Formats: sequence, C-alpha cells, structure tokens
Amino acid sequence: MKKLAILSLIAVLMTGLIACGESTKNQSSGSSETKVENTNNDKGNQQKQEKKEEVKTVEIGNTISSESAEIIINKVEFSYDVLPDDTSSFYTHYAAESGKVYINIDVDVKNIQKQDLPCDKIINVEANYNDGYEYKGQPIVEDASTGFTYANITSITPLETKGMRYIINCPQEVAESQNPLVITFNLNKEKYNYTVR
Repeated sequence: MKKLAILSLIAVLMTGLIACGESTKNQSSGSSETKVENTNNDKGNQQKQEKKEEVKTVEIGNTISSESAEIIINKVEFSYDVLPDDTSSFYTHYAAESGKVYINIDVDVKNIQKQDLPCDKIINVEANYNDGYEYKGQPIVEDASTGFTYANITSITPLETKGMRYIINCPQEVAESQNPLVITFNLNKEKYNYTVR
C-alpha cells in the first residue's frame, strides 16, 4: 500500500513538473509572437502615413471616377429633414432625431461598367469632426415614385445615371460649431477629402 501511495505521489509530481514546463514554453513563444506583431504594426504605421499623403481633395461639382462608376458631387449640406427633390406627392424622408442632424451629401452616379452596379457597394463616405470624431454615411437612392428607396435593393444598369444621397447622422453640435469638418469619400482604396470647414 505504501508503494502504491509513493508511486501515485511521484506520478502527480511528474505531471505537475511537465505542466509547468509547458506553460514556460507557451509564455516564451508568446513573447516572440508579440515582437513579430509589433514589427508588423510598425510597417502598418508606415503604410498608413504613405496613404495619408495620397488623399486627394474634391470640391462641389467635381467628378470622382473608378473603373465602375463616375460620381458627381452636387452638394453637401446640413439637414434636420432629408427630403427628395420632388415633394409634390407621396414621398419618404429622413427626419433627424432630437439633438441630431444629418450631413446630406447629394451625388449623381453613372454606371460605366457592363454589369449592374449595386448602389450599396459604390462608395463609402465618412465625416471626421474636430480631428477625431468619426461618423459613417448611409447610402439612399432617389426614387421617382417614393422619394427614396434602399440602396441594398437597388442597382444601376450600365450607362444609367441615378441620383443618390449619402446621409451621415451626427450630433447637432457638428452643424452649430466652427470646428473642422472633413468628408472622406473612399472609392476602390482611393480617398478623396471634401473640407466643409
């Protein structure tokens, strides 16, 4: 019986030593992974700095082009109620909640590819307020019968031009202050900035 107890104790001690040895190995390999990640982060920061230099500036009336679309920026304005161009009959609209305002970006998009162009895949729009507060835009498509329709269910046929809006929901302070506000259009990894103020 004593021999069985001693053998059991030795087995438990050996298991404990083996387990401790593995955790040391895991810890040391984890630190080498961290070093690799830090090196990759440094490379990523250099690439980000290079891309920041490649940002182009756009104005109202300018055209942004890619292989699939030509986008004309018609206007950028603040709106507490985003209305379609034709309000003479039934229409949908986007009313801002209390304490909020929309940045309403009116564009015309021409599909220059040979396939239908999904309206929710054309361009990404973001607003950068006061050098760090970022707000993402939502695409909506102008529609003759309802005012607006959803971008995720609408496509532009080849060589057709459609009116679209990108609306950015943000705090009312963005409209009322004089702090910097920049709209960034991301089109196929190309960035274009429009400076509101």
